[in-house]
Amino acid sequence: MEPIATGRSAPAPRTFALRGTVAALMGIGLLTSVSVRAQEAGAVQDASQAAGSNVVVVSGQRQALQSAQTLKKNADQVVDTIVADDIGKFPDKNVAELLGRITGVQILRSGGEAGTVVIRGLGGVTTLFNGREMFTAADRNLNLSDIPVSMLNRVDVYKSQGANMVEGGTAGVIDVRTWKPFDFKGQQTSINVRAEHRDKAGKTDPQVGGMWSNRWKTDAGEFGLLGGLSYQRGRYHDEVAWAGQPASFTGGNADGARGPDTMGRVMTEGDRKRVAANFSAQWRPNRDLEFYAEGFSTKIDVDSGSLFFIAGLPVQENGSIVKTVTDGGNKYVTDVSNPNSNSSILSSQQAARDWSKGSQLALGTTWKVSPSLRASSELVRTVSTYRHENPIVDVFYTGGTHAVVGGVRDGGGFIDYPGVNLTDPSKWTPTTMFDNRNHANGGANDWRGDLKWTPADDGLVKEVSGGLRWAQRDASYAHELGNVRPVTTGVTANNIPGFACTSPAIYGNYGVSQYFTGCVDYMLDNTSALRQALLGTTAAPADDPLSYYKFRETTSALYGSTRLGFDAFGIPVESILGVRVVRTKQNITGNSRAGDNGEVTPVNVTSSTTDVLPSLNVRVNFRDDLIGRLVAGKAVQRAAFGDYNPGTVLGNLPIYDPNDGIVHNPPTGAAGNPNLKPTQSRNLDVSLEWYFSKDGSLTGAMFLHDFKDFLRHKSALETFNGVQYLIDRPYNLDTAKLYGFEGAYQQFFPQLPGWMSGLGVQANFTYMDGGMDEPDGSRHTFAGMSKWAYNLVGLYERGPWSARVAYNWRGKFIDTYNYRGLNPAVDIVVEPIKTLDASLSYKITENLTATLDGSNLLNSTYHDYHSTPLLPRDVRRYDRVVGFALRWKH
Repeated sequence: MEPIATGRSAPAPRTFALRGTVAALMGIGLLTSVSVRAQEAGAVQDASQAAGSNVVVVSGQRQALQSAQTLKKNADQVVDTIVADDIGKFPDKNVAELLGRITGVQILRSGGEAGTVVIRGLGGVTTLFNGREMFTAADRNLNLSDIPVSMLNRVDVYKSQGANMVEGGTAGVIDVRTWKPFDFKGQQTSINVRAEHRDKAGKTDPQVGGMWSNRWKTDAGEFGLLGGLSYQRGRYHDEVAWAGQPASFTGGNADGARGPDTMGRVMTEGDRKRVAANFSAQWRPNRDLEFYAEGFSTKIDVDSGSLFFIAGLPVQENGSIVKTVTDGGNKYVTDVSNPNSNSSILSSQQAARDWSKGSQLALGTTWKVSPSLRASSELVRTVSTYRHENPIVDVFYTGGTHAVVGGVRDGGGFIDYPGVNLTDPSKWTPTTMFDNRNHANGGANDWRGDLKWTPADDGLVKEVSGGLRWAQRDASYAHELGNVRPVTTGVTANNIPGFACTSPAIYGNYGVSQYFTGCVDYMLDNTSALRQALLGTTAAPADDPLSYYKFRETTSALYGSTRLGFDAFGIPVESILGVRVVRTKQNITGNSRAGDNGEVTPVNVTSSTTDVLPSLNVRVNFRDDLIGRLVAGKAVQRAAFGDYNPGTVLGNLPIYDPNDGIVHNPPTGAAGNPNLKPTQSRNLDVSLEWYFSKDGSLTGAMFLHDFKDFLRHKSALETFNGVQYLIDRPYNLDTAKLYGFEGAYQQFFPQLPGWMSGLGVQANFTYMDGGMDEPDGSRHTFAGMSKWAYNLVGLYERGPWSARVAYNWRGKFIDTYNYRGLNPAVDIVVEPIKTLDASLSYKITENLTATLDGSNLLNSTYHDYHSTPLLPRDVRRYDRVVGFALRWKH
């Protein structure tokens, strides 16, 4: 959480990390681009076909684990999979939370749910939907939390890539897979109804999903049709008790000490609504030919408000009593009090309305030309739209002098005002309105054609495959100009009808619990009236030409691979030699300013690159149940579109410091770099996998990622209009390296007596290390990477009962190096994160199942600090969520 009021957080949205938005979904197609033998054979589907049926109906978590284990065992790549316990039934409520159970995957929660996903500590992840590239309007990936689990068949996490996989993902690839009508024997109907209660929000919300599928045999061949709908609502509450960035003090009791000069709160409440629909149609005129169409579409509306409370800490004010502590020769401020202080008190109401919709449509065919030759082709269209409105009003407390007590408590910032009523709107005066908004659009067309030849004889060459892919991606973005708008009418908060509200109460004991704030609904629904009351005009700001960019990226890929099979010293060995050659052309149009006050002129930058991406997969079958792998290859990751923007966007000037009205720190800004190169990664995985039963395995892997042109961001002082700004720019680092190892174990224990025969366990861990050499000669580990992480899951399934208890832990990590360019420099360090989730299901009838589930059962908090725990930053709390669901299928 970046505790900046007054709209000074504006540069962050400029990177356009549209978290609550899926931008482009409507995926159609049976054929996928995933290079996995388990998928070509269908892995789970193959097993049933071998028994003489096409049918896949995964039932129960034990069977789901067996299916996932079969997929992993038969895969060409290093892959982990989560398979549905049953149609519409997963152990977690969104895809991002599901992934937190997989070896090497780490997640972060915010906005009422899991969102950020990293693989092996890195964010270079590509997301696919049914094997196809997916994205938001100004991002390269989709938000996995926006995919309803009621529609899912499985989720595959690839930690290595084959030649026929869409390029991208130096850390890994996440492929979300939905059901198809030919996955079922005949008609299938599933309805899921769930109520979800969040404790801090105090709200209970509905989640409803349904799917219908059927197939028919006619004189024209076999037809299949599937459709699904999903509606989700989630009203959430996040809260932060924060301490400001450390300052160095001189004079008085604090002489020579460091500590925060501000304390505060951020109370975030949101109302998120998601509607999603999908369909899949298949037509098989004969056993050798199939046509398909598939679609997925989503619409997301989120209204939210982040209610900032920013309190100046009177460390150096006359009459203040200051306490300090010394550690390692350094002195730190711990407590401050003043019975009659003039320190500033600010409430900043930051309302946001996010709206997005996206769709994807795919049409394709597969043709078995001969017993040895198979051809396929697919055409995909993806579109995306996003809109964001973010009115902010800063309001100062004008009730006179006040008593104040503040300091560090329980790892967070404590601030209180004994005897002061901070909820009276007549004592608050608006000073500034920040009129923020942005909009983005995106679209893509892509086509691919593939051939696969399987020799009739059983020789050295087992398979030769190859194909072509062409894709054209467009994206555009702009945000407002001149969003800083001082209040000119002199109105007080209580004289704006409908504007005055009180913040929700904070759950932690960090002093001030409630305070005056603007009403979020009023600010979003009556923005024009609010402008009139504060500014004397209803006009919204125009677009900033320096924020605008229009981007076109065209890629052409040629790829091929050969599968070989032979015996080495009596041990069966399979290998796949592959290569993918990708030609990328990029054209970006934007604007730039010459000099401090120069004219804004259009800029057009065109570039092209050719990447050769070889891959080698070797699989050694020591025994039927013991497999060794060596996988080597090269991957590339292109930067986000906004990182190429040639314009420089300046943030808001710090009109005041909340403590003393003096400008201490430079304002910030953000700029792109049209000359960025894609990050390259040479990857190596070596694994050994023991499958000792159908649902039992013990696996281990060592991995190495060797990066070139690794993408980084750096902040440096630059002068514009005679003012120094701290400008964030992306750049390519020469080299970086990541290495580590991971292990996983799973097993059920049917040999145990009685009820204990339903017990099972899953456990995995990951160790990671490595880093990068910075331009100043220092060496850092990767930001956001925990060296150690593990999952421990207890399972139970016997008769009508099934249960799951999942504990997740990840070690401390660096979130940000050289935070805000402070001197002395500090890093933002995050303490270990641990979560506990659980679910319990009972099968009432053959068709009806009830499930009780809970997440964040430990009511875990997120703690971070400025290099030392004696300089804390945030204590964050999230909702504890309990849900009850009924699932009916027929």
